[in-house]
Amino acid sequence: MTDLDDSLSSGAGAAAPDLLAPVHVFRDWRVTDAGLCSPRTDTVWETRTVRAHCRPRTADDFVRERHEAPGSACNCGIHGVYAFSPEFSKVDYQGVSGAVTVWGHVEAHRHGVRAEYARVEVLGFYARWTRRQKDAVRDLADRLEIDLVDLHDVEAAAHEYATPMPEVLIPREPARAPRLSLAPTRSRARLVIVGP
Repeated sequence: MTDLDDSLSSGAGAAAPDLLAPVHVFRDWRVTDAGLCSPRTDTVWETRTVRAHCRPRTADDFVRERHEAPGSACNCGIHGVYAFSPEFSKVDYQGVSGAVTVWGHVEAHRHGVRAEYARVEVLGFYARWTRRQKDAVRDLADRLEIDLVDLHDVEAAAHEYATPMPEVLIPREPARAPRLSLAPTRSRARLVIVGP
């Protein structure tokens, strides 16, 4: 049984889905001996398809009720952005950028998503990397059966695997009158259920 089959049998998307197929987003990793590593959480992607789990990291996280990722009052879930940028792969000597398809419970935000499930579809290969980084990315892509394309072709390649998040499902910030309060405001989000 594949991870995609597992997501179907686990009840992901048990409610009527907003979308019937996965959508693509973009994200960055670091290439380490252990595999693709999230640059912000140090989570290692040992397989091509992953399911998010809430892993408390701060004191506030530990007092929050246990929940499935992505939690609406939490920052958990697999993060991805709508707009591709090749910069991380150029400035981080271990960096690699690529496209993933996401499904299950997906919390859509203004600039990106937090998802329950994700599958790495394609990684961008930067011609100016060191030989060591080129070999590491090639080996990782071979091991996980991930497609490689030129770094500047990642965005076009993503469309071969899935569609982008429909604009109508992306929350927009409402026009606001100037506020006197300096208290932080929570960004608007919309829970979207995406079928596999």
